[in-house]
Amino acid sequence: MMLLGTFAYYTSANLLQEISLRQLDALAESKKRDLIKVYDSWEDNLRLVRDRSQLRYSIRDYVDSESPEALRDIQRIVEGITAAVTEIDKIIIFDVEGKEIVSSGRSGVTHSEVPVGDDITYVGTFIQDDGPRVVLNTGVRLDGALIGGIELVIDARDIIDVTGDFTGLGETGEAFVVKKVDDKLVTLNPMRHEVEGFSGEQVEATATGDMRKVFTPDENVPAEAHKDYRGEWVWLATRYIDELGWGLVVKVDVEEEEERADVLQEALFDIAVALSAFAIIGGALLGFYLASPIQELAVVVERMRHGEAGVRAEVKGDDEIAYLAESLNEFLNHLENQREEDA
Repeated sequence: MMLLGTFAYYTSANLLQEISLRQLDALAESKKRDLIKVYDSWEDNLRLVRDRSQLRYSIRDYVDSESPEALRDIQRIVEGITAAVTEIDKIIIFDVEGKEIVSSGRSGVTHSEVPVGDDITYVGTFIQDDGPRVVLNTGVRLDGALIGGIELVIDARDIIDVTGDFTGLGETGEAFVVKKVDDKLVTLNPMRHEVEGFSGEQVEATATGDMRKVFTPDENVPAEAHKDYRGEWVWLATRYIDELGWGLVVKVDVEEEEERADVLQEALFDIAVALSAFAIIGGALLGFYLASPIQELAVVVERMRHGEAGVRAEVKGDDEIAYLAESLNEFLNHLENQREEDA
Protein backbone atom coordinates (compact mmCIF):
# COMPACT_ATOMS: atom_id res chain seq x y z
CA MET A 1 0.00 0.00 0.00
CA MET A 2 2.85 2.39 0.88
CA LEU A 3 4.62 1.68 -2.40
CA LEU A 4 1.40 2.22 -4.31
CA GLY A 5 0.83 5.54 -2.49
CA THR A 6 4.39 6.70 -3.20
CA PHE A 7 4.03 5.87 -6.88
CA ALA A 8 0.67 7.64 -7.05
CA TYR A 9 2.12 10.73 -5.32
CA TYR A 10 5.07 11.17 -7.66
CA THR A 11 2.96 10.46 -10.72
CA SER A 12 0.38 13.01 -9.63
CA ALA A 13 3.04 15.60 -8.68
CA ASN A 14 4.62 15.34 -12.13
CA LEU A 15 1.18 15.65 -13.70
CA LEU A 16 0.47 18.80 -11.65
CA GLN A 17 3.78 20.30 -12.79
CA GLU A 18 2.93 19.58 -16.42
CA ILE A 19 -0.50 21.17 -15.97
CA SER A 20 1.09 24.27 -14.39
CA LEU A 21 3.57 24.63 -17.25
CA ARG A 22 0.85 24.25 -19.87
CA GLN A 23 -1.27 26.83 -18.06
CA LEU A 24 1.70 29.23 -18.04
CA ASP A 25 2.21 28.69 -21.76
CA ALA A 26 -1.45 29.44 -22.46
CA LEU A 27 -1.34 32.59 -20.30
CA ALA A 28 1.82 33.78 -22.06
CA GLU A 29 0.22 33.33 -25.47
CA SER A 30 -2.94 35.12 -24.32
CA LYS A 31 -1.00 38.08 -22.90
CA LYS A 32 1.11 38.31 -26.04
CA ARG A 33 -2.06 38.63 -28.12
CA ASP A 34 -3.34 41.30 -25.73
CA LEU A 35 -0.11 43.28 -26.10
CA ILE A 36 -0.32 43.07 -29.88
CA LYS A 37 -3.92 44.31 -29.72
CA VAL A 38 -2.75 47.25 -27.61
CA TYR A 39 -0.06 48.05 -30.16
CA ASP A 40 -2.59 47.78 -33.01
CA SER A 41 -4.78 50.33 -31.20
CA TRP A 42 -1.82 52.73 -31.11
CA GLU A 43 -1.38 52.33 -34.85
CA ASP A 44 -5.10 53.00 -35.32
CA ASN A 45 -4.71 56.25 -33.40
CA LEU A 46 -1.92 57.33 -35.74
CA ARG A 47 -4.02 56.46 -38.81
CA LEU A 48 -6.90 58.55 -37.47
CA VAL A 49 -4.59 61.52 -36.96
CA ARG A 50 -3.00 61.09 -40.41
CA ASP A 51 -6.36 60.81 -42.15
CA ARG A 52 -7.71 64.13 -40.87
CA SER A 53 -8.27 66.14 -44.03
CA GLN A 54 -7.99 69.53 -42.35
CA LEU A 55 -4.62 68.60 -40.89
CA ARG A 56 -3.25 67.44 -44.24
CA TYR A 57 -4.40 70.57 -46.04
CA SER A 58 -2.93 72.78 -43.32
CA ILE A 59 0.42 70.94 -43.56
CA ARG A 60 0.49 71.41 -47.33
CA ASP A 61 -0.42 75.11 -47.04
CA TYR A 62 2.37 75.68 -44.56
CA VAL A 63 4.93 73.68 -46.57
CA ASP A 64 4.02 75.63 -49.73
CA SER A 65 3.83 79.14 -48.25
CA GLU A 66 5.01 78.98 -44.62
CA SER A 67 1.79 80.79 -43.82
CA PRO A 68 1.45 81.76 -40.12
CA GLU A 69 -2.27 81.04 -40.39
CA ALA A 70 -1.60 77.50 -41.62
CA LEU A 71 0.89 77.04 -38.78
CA ARG A 72 -1.73 78.16 -36.26
CA ASP A 73 -4.23 75.73 -37.79
CA ILE A 74 -1.79 72.86 -37.44
CA GLN A 75 -1.04 73.83 -33.83
CA ARG A 76 -4.73 74.07 -32.98
CA ILE A 77 -5.50 70.68 -34.51
CA VAL A 78 -2.71 68.78 -32.76
CA GLU A 79 -3.46 70.46 -29.43
CA GLY A 80 -7.09 69.39 -29.77
CA ILE A 81 -6.06 65.81 -30.48
CA THR A 82 -3.67 65.54 -27.52
CA ALA A 83 -6.31 67.01 -25.25
CA ALA A 84 -8.99 64.61 -26.45
CA VAL A 85 -6.98 61.38 -26.60
CA THR A 86 -5.25 60.86 -23.26
CA GLU A 87 -2.97 58.04 -24.37
CA ILE A 88 -1.41 60.26 -27.05
CA ASP A 89 1.39 61.87 -25.08
CA LYS A 90 2.77 64.02 -27.87
CA ILE A 91 2.26 64.76 -31.56
CA ILE A 92 5.08 66.06 -33.73
CA ILE A 93 4.44 67.34 -37.26
CA PHE A 94 7.45 67.66 -39.56
CA ASP A 95 8.17 68.37 -43.24
CA VAL A 96 9.55 66.00 -45.88
CA GLU A 97 13.10 66.87 -44.83
CA GLY A 98 12.38 65.80 -41.26
CA LYS A 99 12.37 69.33 -39.84
CA GLU A 100 9.87 69.79 -37.01
CA ILE A 101 7.01 72.14 -37.80
CA VAL A 102 4.94 72.01 -34.60
CA SER A 103 4.48 69.74 -31.63
CA SER A 104 1.99 69.40 -28.82
CA GLY A 105 2.12 67.31 -25.68
CA ARG A 106 3.80 66.81 -22.36
CA SER A 107 6.33 64.11 -23.23
CA GLY A 108 10.05 64.75 -23.03
CA VAL A 109 10.69 62.42 -25.99
CA THR A 110 12.11 64.47 -28.87
CA HIS A 111 11.66 64.10 -32.62
CA SER A 112 13.52 61.01 -33.81
CA GLU A 113 14.18 62.18 -37.40
CA VAL A 114 13.58 58.63 -38.62
CA PRO A 115 12.85 58.61 -42.39
CA VAL A 116 9.14 58.27 -43.09
CA GLY A 117 7.17 56.39 -45.69
CA ASP A 118 3.59 55.53 -46.42
CA ASP A 119 3.50 52.75 -43.83
CA ILE A 120 3.44 53.23 -40.08
CA THR A 121 6.89 52.72 -38.60
CA TYR A 122 7.67 51.65 -35.05
CA VAL A 123 10.48 53.97 -33.94
CA GLY A 124 11.14 52.54 -30.49
CA THR A 125 10.23 52.24 -26.83
CA PHE A 126 11.64 54.81 -24.44
CA ILE A 127 11.80 54.54 -20.67
CA GLN A 128 10.66 57.71 -18.88
CA ASP A 129 10.41 58.45 -15.18
CA ASP A 130 6.64 58.12 -15.29
CA GLY A 131 6.55 55.03 -17.48
CA PRO A 132 7.37 53.76 -20.98
CA ARG A 133 6.64 55.66 -24.18
CA VAL A 134 6.20 54.11 -27.62
CA VAL A 135 7.00 56.22 -30.68
CA LEU A 136 5.42 55.68 -34.10
CA ASN A 137 5.64 57.73 -37.26
CA THR A 138 4.18 57.81 -40.75
CA GLY A 139 4.27 59.93 -43.84
CA VAL A 140 1.46 62.28 -44.84
CA ARG A 141 0.31 62.42 -48.46
CA LEU A 142 -2.08 64.75 -50.24
CA ASP A 143 -3.08 64.24 -53.87
CA GLY A 144 -0.43 61.53 -54.14
CA ALA A 145 2.47 63.75 -53.03
CA LEU A 146 4.41 63.29 -49.78
CA ILE A 147 4.02 66.59 -47.90
CA GLY A 148 5.43 65.71 -44.46
CA GLY A 149 5.13 63.30 -41.57
CA ILE A 150 3.55 62.71 -38.19
CA GLU A 151 5.24 61.27 -35.14
CA LEU A 152 3.14 60.01 -32.25
CA VAL A 153 4.48 59.52 -28.73
CA ILE A 154 2.17 57.06 -26.96
CA ASP A 155 1.80 56.72 -23.22
CA ALA A 156 2.33 52.95 -23.04
CA ARG A 157 0.90 52.37 -19.60
CA ASP A 158 -1.68 50.08 -21.22
CA ILE A 159 1.06 47.49 -20.84
CA ILE A 160 0.34 47.53 -17.11
CA ASP A 161 -3.31 46.59 -17.74
CA VAL A 162 -2.11 43.43 -19.49
CA THR A 163 0.71 42.44 -17.16
CA GLY A 164 -1.10 43.54 -13.99
CA ASP A 165 -3.77 40.87 -14.36
CA PHE A 166 -2.54 38.00 -12.18
CA THR A 167 -5.48 35.69 -12.82
CA GLY A 168 -4.21 32.12 -12.86
CA LEU A 169 -0.86 33.10 -11.30
CA GLY A 170 -1.69 32.51 -7.65
CA GLU A 171 -0.38 34.66 -4.81
CA THR A 172 3.19 35.03 -6.04
CA GLY A 173 3.14 34.63 -9.84
CA GLU A 174 3.55 37.63 -12.11
CA ALA A 175 3.97 38.82 -15.69
CA PHE A 176 6.25 41.51 -17.04
CA VAL A 177 7.59 42.92 -20.29
CA VAL A 178 11.34 43.35 -20.66
CA LYS A 179 13.38 45.17 -23.29
CA LYS A 180 17.06 45.39 -24.15
CA VAL A 181 18.52 48.85 -23.66
CA ASP A 182 22.23 48.84 -24.58
CA ASP A 183 23.78 46.17 -22.32
CA LYS A 184 20.86 46.09 -19.89
CA LEU A 185 17.51 44.35 -19.63
CA VAL A 186 14.83 46.76 -18.45
CA THR A 187 11.25 45.99 -17.44
CA LEU A 188 8.48 48.19 -18.87
CA ASN A 189 5.97 47.65 -16.07
CA PRO A 190 6.15 47.67 -12.27
CA MET A 191 6.95 44.31 -10.70
CA ARG A 192 4.52 42.59 -8.38
CA HIS A 193 7.15 42.19 -5.68
CA GLU A 194 9.35 44.91 -4.26
CA VAL A 195 12.94 43.79 -3.78
CA GLU A 196 15.58 45.96 -2.20
CA GLY A 197 18.29 46.82 -4.70
CA PHE A 198 16.22 45.88 -7.75
CA SER A 199 14.87 48.81 -9.77
CA GLY A 200 13.53 46.90 -12.77
CA GLU A 201 16.78 46.51 -14.70
CA GLN A 202 19.74 44.13 -14.79
CA VAL A 203 22.94 43.90 -16.78
CA GLU A 204 22.27 41.32 -19.49
CA ALA A 205 25.47 39.36 -18.93
CA THR A 206 24.59 38.69 -15.29
CA ALA A 207 20.80 38.83 -15.48
CA THR A 208 18.68 36.30 -13.64
CA GLY A 209 17.06 33.44 -15.53
CA ASP A 210 13.57 34.95 -15.58
CA MET A 211 14.74 38.09 -17.43
CA ARG A 212 17.34 36.47 -19.68
CA LYS A 213 15.37 33.40 -20.80
CA VAL A 214 12.97 35.42 -22.97
CA PHE A 215 15.74 36.44 -25.36
CA THR A 216 16.72 32.88 -26.21
CA PRO A 217 15.35 31.53 -29.50
CA ASP A 218 13.50 28.62 -27.89
CA GLU A 219 9.94 29.49 -26.82
CA ASN A 220 9.10 26.03 -25.53
CA VAL A 221 8.05 25.95 -21.91
CA PRO A 222 11.17 24.96 -19.94
CA ALA A 223 10.58 22.06 -17.58
CA GLU A 224 13.46 23.16 -15.38
CA ALA A 225 13.10 25.91 -12.81
CA HIS A 226 14.93 29.26 -12.98
CA LYS A 227 15.95 31.70 -10.28
CA ASP A 228 14.22 35.05 -10.58
CA TYR A 229 15.20 38.57 -9.50
CA ARG A 230 14.10 37.75 -5.91
CA GLY A 231 16.27 34.67 -5.73
CA GLU A 232 13.20 32.40 -5.78
CA TRP A 233 12.89 29.32 -7.99
CA VAL A 234 10.16 29.77 -10.61
CA TRP A 235 8.60 28.05 -13.57
CA LEU A 236 8.06 30.37 -16.50
CA ALA A 237 6.83 30.74 -20.06
CA THR A 238 8.08 33.43 -22.46
CA ARG A 239 7.11 35.11 -25.70
CA TYR A 240 9.22 37.42 -27.86
CA ILE A 241 7.45 40.12 -29.89
CA ASP A 242 9.78 40.73 -32.83
CA GLU A 243 8.14 43.91 -34.12
CA LEU A 244 8.67 45.70 -30.83
CA GLY A 245 11.75 43.98 -29.43
CA TRP A 246 9.78 43.14 -26.30
CA GLY A 247 10.07 40.02 -24.24
CA LEU A 248 7.06 38.80 -22.25
CA VAL A 249 7.60 36.65 -19.17
CA VAL A 250 4.86 34.83 -17.24
CA LYS A 251 5.99 32.92 -14.16
CA VAL A 252 4.90 31.24 -10.93
CA ASP A 253 6.82 30.28 -7.81
CA VAL A 254 7.77 26.60 -7.64
CA GLU A 255 7.17 26.57 -3.89
CA GLU A 256 3.59 27.77 -4.24
CA GLU A 257 2.84 25.30 -7.03
CA GLU A 258 4.34 22.43 -5.02
CA GLU A 259 1.94 23.21 -2.18
CA ARG A 260 -0.73 21.59 -4.33
CA ALA A 261 1.38 18.44 -4.48
CA ASP A 262 1.75 18.58 -0.68
CA VAL A 263 -2.03 18.77 -0.33
CA LEU A 264 -2.26 15.80 -2.66
CA GLN A 265 0.28 13.93 -0.55
CA GLU A 266 -1.78 14.50 2.60
CA ALA A 267 -4.92 13.38 0.79
CA LEU A 268 -3.21 10.22 -0.45
CA PHE A 269 -1.96 9.51 3.08
CA ASP A 270 -5.49 9.86 4.45
CA ILE A 271 -6.80 7.60 1.70
CA ALA A 272 -4.07 5.03 2.44
CA VAL A 273 -4.97 5.02 6.16
CA ALA A 274 -8.65 4.64 5.33
CA LEU A 275 -7.98 1.81 2.87
CA SER A 276 -5.74 0.04 5.38
CA ALA A 277 -8.42 0.25 8.07
CA PHE A 278 -10.99 -0.98 5.59
CA ALA A 279 -8.73 -3.88 4.62
CA ILE A 280 -8.23 -4.90 8.24
CA ILE A 281 -11.91 -4.68 9.14
CA GLY A 282 -12.99 -6.23 5.86
CA GLY A 283 -10.48 -9.05 6.27
CA ALA A 284 -11.69 -9.75 9.77
CA LEU A 285 -15.34 -9.82 8.69
CA LEU A 286 -14.51 -11.98 5.69
CA GLY A 287 -12.55 -14.37 7.87
CA PHE A 288 -15.43 -14.61 10.31
CA TYR A 289 -17.86 -15.18 7.45
CA LEU A 290 -15.72 -17.99 6.03
CA ALA A 291 -14.81 -19.56 9.38
CA SER A 292 -18.36 -19.72 10.83
CA PRO A 293 -19.63 -22.64 8.65
CA ILE A 294 -16.44 -24.59 9.29
CA GLN A 295 -16.82 -23.98 13.02
CA GLU A 296 -20.37 -25.37 12.80
CA LEU A 297 -19.04 -28.53 11.08
CA ALA A 298 -16.44 -28.90 13.82
CA VAL A 299 -19.18 -28.71 16.47
CA VAL A 300 -21.17 -31.45 14.64
CA VAL A 301 -18.09 -33.71 14.52
CA GLU A 302 -17.37 -33.06 18.20
CA ARG A 303 -20.96 -33.95 19.20
CA MET A 304 -20.71 -37.12 17.14
CA ARG A 305 -17.48 -38.09 18.95
CA HIS A 306 -19.30 -37.79 22.25
CA GLY A 307 -21.83 -40.33 21.07
CA GLU A 308 -24.73 -38.04 20.28
CA ALA A 309 -26.97 -39.68 17.72
CA GLY A 310 -28.92 -37.99 14.96
CA VAL A 311 -26.70 -34.97 14.64
CA ARG A 312 -26.46 -33.55 11.18
CA ALA A 313 -24.68 -30.58 9.59
CA GLU A 314 -26.82 -27.80 8.14
CA VAL A 315 -26.36 -27.53 4.37
CA LYS A 316 -26.48 -23.92 3.11
CA GLY A 317 -25.59 -22.74 -0.35
CA ASP A 318 -23.76 -24.58 -3.09
CA ASP A 319 -20.13 -23.86 -2.30
CA GLU A 320 -17.36 -26.17 -1.12
CA ILE A 321 -18.43 -25.92 2.52
CA ALA A 322 -21.97 -27.01 1.61
CA TYR A 323 -20.47 -29.92 -0.32
CA LEU A 324 -18.39 -30.80 2.77
CA ALA A 325 -21.52 -30.67 4.97
CA GLU A 326 -23.38 -33.01 2.60
CA SER A 327 -20.44 -35.42 2.63
CA LEU A 328 -20.34 -35.33 6.43
CA ASN A 329 -24.08 -36.03 6.63
CA GLU A 330 -23.70 -38.97 4.25
CA PHE A 331 -20.88 -40.29 6.41
CA LEU A 332 -23.01 -39.94 9.56
CA ASN A 333 -25.91 -41.70 7.83
CA HIS A 334 -23.56 -44.49 6.82
CA LEU A 335 -22.31 -44.85 10.41
CA GLU A 336 -25.83 -45.02 11.82
CA ASN A 337 -26.87 -47.61 9.23
CA GLN A 338 -23.81 -49.65 10.06
CA ARG A 339 -24.68 -49.56 13.77
CA GLU A 340 -28.25 -50.62 13.13
CA GLU A 341 -27.07 -53.60 11.04
CA ASP A 342 -24.55 -54.63 13.73
CA ALA A 343 -27.28 -54.43 16.33
